[in-house]
Amino acid sequence: RYYTLNKKELEFEDKVINYLTKIGGTKQWEYRPDIKNTEALWNNFKRILEQNNRGRLDKELSTAEFNQVKRVINQLDTPYKAGQFLYGVNGVSQVEVDLDNGEHVFLTVFDQAQVGGGNTVYQVVNQIERKNAIPGKPNRRFDVTLLINGLPIIQIELKSAMHPANDALNQMEQYIAERQYSGIFSTLQILIAMTPNEIKYMANTTREKFNKAFAFKWQDEESTKPINNWMEFADKVLSIPMAHDLSTRYMVLDGTKNKESIKVMRPYQVYATKRVLEKVAQYDFKYDDGRLGYVWHTTGSGKTITSFKTAWLASRMPNVDKVIFVVDRIALTKQTEDNYKAYDPEGSIDDGGKENNNVSGTLNTDALERKLNKSGYGIIVTSVQKLNTLIKRKNFVAPKKKFVFIVDEAHRSTGGESFEELQKVFKGAAWVGYTGTPMFDEVVGKKGTKTHEVFGKLLHAYTIREAIADKNVLGFKVDFETTIAEDQMKQEYLPKFYKVQYPDWNEQDIERKIANLTDNDMDDMIEPSFYDNNPNHVRLVVEDIFKNWRNRSNDGAYNAMLTTHVGGNRPSTPMALMYFEEFERVNQERAEQGLPTLKVGVTFSMSTNNSDNQLTTNDGLLRAMN
Repeated sequence: RYYTLNKKELEFEDKVINYLTKIGGTKQWEYRPDIKNTEALWNNFKRILEQNNRGRLDKELSTAEFNQVKRVINQLDTPYKAGQFLYGVNGVSQVEVDLDNGEHVFLTVFDQAQVGGGNTVYQVVNQIERKNAIPGKPNRRFDVTLLINGLPIIQIELKSAMHPANDALNQMEQYIAERQYSGIFSTLQILIAMTPNEIKYMANTTREKFNKAFAFKWQDEESTKPINNWMEFADKVLSIPMAHDLSTRYMVLDGTKNKESIKVMRPYQVYATKRVLEKVAQYDFKYDDGRLGYVWHTTGSGKTITSFKTAWLASRMPNVDKVIFVVDRIALTKQTEDNYKAYDPEGSIDDGGKENNNVSGTLNTDALERKLNKSGYGIIVTSVQKLNTLIKRKNFVAPKKKFVFIVDEAHRSTGGESFEELQKVFKGAAWVGYTGTPMFDEVVGKKGTKTHEVFGKLLHAYTIREAIADKNVLGFKVDFETTIAEDQMKQEYLPKFYKVQYPDWNEQDIERKIANLTDNDMDDMIEPSFYDNNPNHVRLVVEDIFKNWRNRSNDGAYNAMLTTHVGGNRPSTPMALMYFEEFERVNQERAEQGLPTLKVGVTFSMSTNNSDNQLTTNDGLLRAMN
């Protein structure tokens, strides 16, 4: 016997298989209890391959003919190569076979256009016996495997409620180390660790890259809460066509040199991509106003992958001619282009040294104009600066094409008039914004800078709150500091505050109120405007920074950033300069005393709007530069 099977796990396995066959009360995965070993899997795959290629074959494949197919699959020695094979060309995976009669044919294995229908066959098998691939290692038996067109695509390892899902992940890591996911199992794309009350999923990977930090829980779309019930997970993720989509449409083939891998999208990335694509599908390029909406995904949550998948899938939609991905800095164009090319599933296919037709950058404005006019789908990566230069040319006429513009860091790219002009020139184009920090307020002196006014309503949000809860980004350690001494607060500030707020109160009422306030209560009573351009506050903050710098910077190992904000939609630059000048004053004092100083820089935009603050702002900038 391979190993003693846990009775509870077998009962759980039966429940899972039974549920998968009829998710939502409709026929879903077909259970094949007769398939129990590798040979039976190959025979099942052969039968489906023959069935789906009846037009190319007039009889069953001979052993010699099918061995050619097996050889192709057996050579898929990494999940990345398997992902490329399954994607094929334009979503159609084929194998070449020399038939015994001398004829050369291409047999279709997978066609992504037939997700959930057509010739696609969905099956579930369990307790597949696997002989050891490394001498001395044990034989194995896999729990539940989901087959698409006869090939293993999703592997589910089950544990009873007594175990955490991580135990199942550890088990799959052992299988990878023992080279069990080879041969017909080399096509696995997704690994799922499942207990009755905890489920995690991850992309298949190599032993060196196996990392449980990349195993995710699925989340409910509305509440963003993790889904821990196995039946609810099956409903949302393992139903057809979702399971097929997740293992094809929502996989990313990362062809970064020497780091090739496959990545499966996280739930919020899938939800955002779906919502944008739904908007693109419904968009009327003749009559709609161009504002599809924006996606608010916090910095560090994988916006590049989300935006790439959106751009890639949108560029292949029948109602779209081209997708233009717009970055806010010229320096980012090359980086984004390289990332996108690495994620292009056809990027590594040898095309005789020609330019990649799926993803292309723009070396200069001429190249941008040429590519906008070029026929055929694809993604153009360019900068907002190049687009603005192009539309200012006297002879430029925007091509009459159905363009989708995807704008990265949308909160920075939308600089008012120039962006408005872009939307006028590319009339009828659809615009989508991606940002980690949407602008909800108008930037002083700049009209049309609120994110929702430029792009339309919010399509999907994944904020810092959700990201910290998911452990996708680091949490914060927050210390609250006040620069008002407690006696000053009680004797000066709060009495004045309450006299204004409650004119009917007498002095005894005010004293009683103040005596019962906690420190936090007192801090809440301070009007934010009290700190605005307050030189005493600035002096005390700078003093505190110098006092605690050595510890907080880990003895100078870290840099720090100080941001200023002034209430009432007034400019914060004067306050930034107050801090800068106070740092300079203290630095000079410390230098004279032979004490360590801090290197301090200030950054803000030069003002060109002829406002009341322009002269002061620009003088301050000149001083800081000097």
